[in-house]
Amino acid sequence: MIQFHVYPGGKKRIVTFSYDDGAPQDERLVELFNKYSVKATFHLNGNNYIGKTEEELEKIGKLYEGHEISCHTLLHGWPTRMPAQSLVGEVMEDRKILEKIAGYPVIGMSYPSGSFNDRVVDILSACGIVYSRTVRSTKYFELPDNFLEWHPSCHHKDAKELAKYFLDSLDSIWTAPLFYIWGHSHELKTEDDWKYMEDLVSVISSNDKIWYATNIDIYNYITAQKNLQISTDEKVFYNPSSLDLWVEKDKKQIIKIPAGQTVRI
Repeated sequence: MIQFHVYPGGKKRIVTFSYDDGAPQDERLVELFNKYSVKATFHLNGNNYIGKTEEELEKIGKLYEGHEISCHTLLHGWPTRMPAQSLVGEVMEDRKILEKIAGYPVIGMSYPSGSFNDRVVDILSACGIVYSRTVRSTKYFELPDNFLEWHPSCHHKDAKELAKYFLDSLDSIWTAPLFYIWGHSHELKTEDDWKYMEDLVSVISSNDKIWYATNIDIYNYITAQKNLQISTDEKVFYNPSSLDLWVEKDKKQIIKIPAGQTVRI
């Protein structure tokens, strides 16, 4: 029996952070995340960067280095209230601006105001978006069935108790793998707010059983893992992707399949 619930380095738990709107407080939040070596995705509105100089755009790109820049639409409207042509424009223009800043394809998103439905999901897919986060906190740790309806575990203000449960359950075979925390940096208004945030990040960081990843890291890994080619006797594995992958066999053996290689056991 092969199970996919193993992640880079043979780890079985994942933590990701996700922040919307690109507020000035992102600079302090990035500094905090870097201090504790955790990863975050920052969902930005491209309209905020129109008219910026090349030097200013380069500085913004450097701010988010090591994390992920992701879409949040151009003007932060409500996707469910837009005609298809407006939504396409909002997403594609946002992508174009952010890709100039990031220097890589920007293919993730979070829904402004959490606004989405089946029509919006279809339009995003046609625009090349591969995942999008909602604001429907599950208070649980599941990976999404549909990455374009990616529900987080909780908002950061509700994360401390959930973090304790997640950490206490790291070795449980019954706990789902992904602790996904979201919010807005502009909600961190006081030094008490920042102390709370640092306490949360410090508690959840530096654990060798956890993979700290951006949203796109998780999407790319899970997608590559599902594309593994496995023989009928489950003894030969071919990894056609550019990522090293891991799986578990018979609940006891962790197998690494390097990028582009075949592994026989």
